[in-house]
Amino acid sequence: MKQYKTLDMNDGRGGEHIQTHARPLWIISTFLISYLLNLASSTANVLWLPDPLALTLIYWTIHHPRHVGMTIAFICGLLMDVQNGSVLGQQALAYVILSYSAYSLHRRLPWFGLAGQALHILPLLLVSQLVVLMIRLWFDGLWPGFPWFLQSFTGALLWPAASLILSLPERRSLGRESV
Repeated sequence: MKQYKTLDMNDGRGGEHIQTHARPLWIISTFLISYLLNLASSTANVLWLPDPLALTLIYWTIHHPRHVGMTIAFICGLLMDVQNGSVLGQQALAYVILSYSAYSLHRRLPWFGLAGQALHILPLLLVSQLVVLMIRLWFDGLWPGFPWFLQSFTGALLWPAASLILSLPERRSLGRESV
């Protein structure tokens, strides 16, 4: 297993950490948990709740672009289309565009702190929602209203917490682990 010694600028303490590759089981379980959270939030019928599957997809596309990419995004999007009962492919297209956009930032984004990353994540989430909105307007003619866009803002606000939670198994401090 490859291990990279990195100086962690994001946790606020400035401590050194060993960055390891994520285990495939952890990646799969985070996608499964995010999908289950989406199932639970769809029954709540609250428009401002963020899309945890989109945040998980962005995180893994940025941090492990060789393992998680547009194919996983397409599959997750199809699952969301089936869950929502919407036009098959609208969420899949939005997630593929989201994954591609996150991949284009995967070298740049880790250089920023969590607040700077959240500012980069906000337009990605908004573009993804705009794609879904355009398809929904084209096929259904339904306007969800401006509160529907709060989902992107709450997703960007929750990005630091989501990023820290998703990176927990990858981070080990140098004090506990010998190099």
